[in-house]
Amino acid sequence: MKKLAHESILEQMKAHIESGVWKPGTRLPTLKELAEEFSLSVTAVREALRILESQRIISIEHGRGIFVSNEPGLLGDAGHKLREMGNSSLLQLLEARLVLEPELAYFCAHRATPSQVKQLKELAETMEAQMIGGGDFFTTDLRFHQLIAEGADNPVLAQMLAAVTDLSAAGRRETNKLPNMRGKAASYHNLIAIAMLERQAEQAREIMKAHIVDMMTSVKEHVKIR
Repeated sequence: MKKLAHESILEQMKAHIESGVWKPGTRLPTLKELAEEFSLSVTAVREALRILESQRIISIEHGRGIFVSNEPGLLGDAGHKLREMGNSSLLQLLEARLVLEPELAYFCAHRATPSQVKQLKELAETMEAQMIGGGDFFTTDLRFHQLIAEGADNPVLAQMLAAVTDLSAAGRRETNKLPNMRGKAASYHNLIAIAMLERQAEQAREIMKAHIVDMMTSVKEHVKIR
């Protein structure tokens, strides 16, 4: 499956950091210069940088620039080993999400800033509109879950989720095609966002758990598991 533009940039930038081309503390080129280097849009570069910042791999200091973190190796080995599991089934990846994401939702409900909580509700509404219009909501869906990880304010859990997300990108597109999944996903996302707005951490955890268990049930019924 063809990668999204920002996914391609993300892979290349991580490779630069892992190989030592960009060392800890290095100031990176500007947004425009990165777009020119990778021959892709500024929008795609900005999205890749946002993900890297959420994973604590880079820091964006307004007025100063973009810098490689002084601790870019956080969970690097574990993430690398996880990404090597190329034959992991969709169900196994959903099981990993089931371990991580309900707890991230719980912490997010407690720790997210008002701005992050507001953005979660906006993303849920955008996703619902995209579904009704028959559009591709994949990027919005990813951003919703990534923002929950950011709001949980735990870089270790965020990097663990990022590794799973890297592996399951194609699988997420498949689960979104399962019978009735589009409508159910929209409802789950709205309910999670409302729980966040109301700071109902236990409720956010249980709804996220129900969302993932529902996907696992549909996968078992409709997808051939390797």
